[in-house]
Amino acid sequence: MKRWMQNLFIKNIRRAIDGYEMIKPGDRILVGVSGGKDSSLLFYTLSLLSKYGPYSFQVTGLTVDHGLIGNIDAYKAYCESEGLDLKIHEEHYALKLSLESDYAPCYTCSRLRKGIIKRYALENGYNKIALGHTKDDLVETFVMNILQHGKIATMPPVSSLDDDVSMIRPLMYLDEVSIIAAIDALKMPLMKDICDFSHNRLRSHSEDLIRQIELTSPEFSDKVIQALGNVDRNRLL
Repeated sequence: MKRWMQNLFIKNIRRAIDGYEMIKPGDRILVGVSGGKDSSLLFYTLSLLSKYGPYSFQVTGLTVDHGLIGNIDAYKAYCESEGLDLKIHEEHYALKLSLESDYAPCYTCSRLRKGIIKRYALENGYNKIALGHTKDDLVETFVMNILQHGKIATMPPVSSLDDDVSMIRPLMYLDEVSIIAAIDALKMPLMKDICDFSHNRLRSHSEDLIRQIELTSPEFSDKVIQALGNVDRNRLL
């Protein structure tokens, strides 16, 4: 592994893995690969760590082709050239959802995709599913929960789906700027989401609010992540 990789993204991914004991010897990990920048970097890094890192585990990427994804062939060719084990599951439900819905069916589409990934993991003997949620996603979810539900919560680093499969989020300390720089340096051709409903308005509102706060408090996202792991329960209602 090259030094620039360590400094740009591997160090923070290993910080999450080690800090929350996300990976143990003998794990079989299925990475949910949407083909976007976040899941692609996660897939690449876990594959790298499985070969050259201190962990002993297997990793496979799974892309659910829901019918509205572009640039798949170039992405598959890149994975083959880098020795990445990518599987494609075709189930074209997204086009039907988009045609039948007068509103954005993003939640339903996401739930279907996660259900397919979980089923694949159970049927093929994977004990962990890795998702590409980043530090930005955790902070945005925290803000969304305050604005929409009036509660303090975000996505946990490790969670249990059932007795056989758990979910891990190794990108929890990595921000979008670092991820974009890594993808550019790796010259990775990303898949393209060609769905008309690809932008979530509530999450965009949260992103805008965070950007406004960070104009005067640049470390806001880092402090939110720190605070979520440092809760003083004696000072809550």
